[in-house]
Amino acid sequence: MKILLPFTLIFFLSCSTPNKVSWDNTKEDNVRHIGSKSIEKKIDNATYSFNLTVFSSEQQKYYCLLIGSIWRIENNGIVLFKLGNEETIKLTANNTNIGKVDWPSYSPIIGSKTTSGVMSTEKIDYYSSIYFLQDDIMNKIETYGIKKIRIQFGTTYKEQTWERDRLGKYIKLSHELLEQQLNTPPKKSKSIEQDF
Repeated sequence: MKILLPFTLIFFLSCSTPNKVSWDNTKEDNVRHIGSKSIEKKIDNATYSFNLTVFSSEQQKYYCLLIGSIWRIENNGIVLFKLGNEETIKLTANNTNIGKVDWPSYSPIIGSKTTSGVMSTEKIDYYSSIYFLQDDIMNKIETYGIKKIRIQFGTTYKEQTWERDRLGKYIKLSHELLEQQLNTPPKKSKSIEQDF
């Protein structure tokens, strides 16, 4: 039993923590943009994807939280975090984009004697929003963790309370991962014709 517990803990942590960088690009003006692998969380009846990302140049470095979902996210939408010390953090989206994704669709065959139908896909809206995380806010999240979230949804909101702080831990571990990645030189991009 004593041997099994550490392995179970290591397996659980490896499944719930970011273990890789999803992208590492250098933009114009030598701004490096790195993002961690996303984590999905169920909030009420909706699913949201979270990424931590950093923009870094010689002059400055700043972190942002990206939130994406098929559930509508408004321009200037608000996200509230209740921290472990009962403090409330308010984030406002300063950029929201709407793209299209394929979504499974089921069409029943009318008049059929069986419950059969046709599976296909349809294009639906996917909302991506970005929230600036100041250093003091990042430090508070990493220190106290997140126990509750509320995301604006039109004139109402989606809300979730967690017994365990997985989102705050995800942000903390992603922060460490991205800092390590910043200390490695960026890979040089190759053109498609190079060495062909």
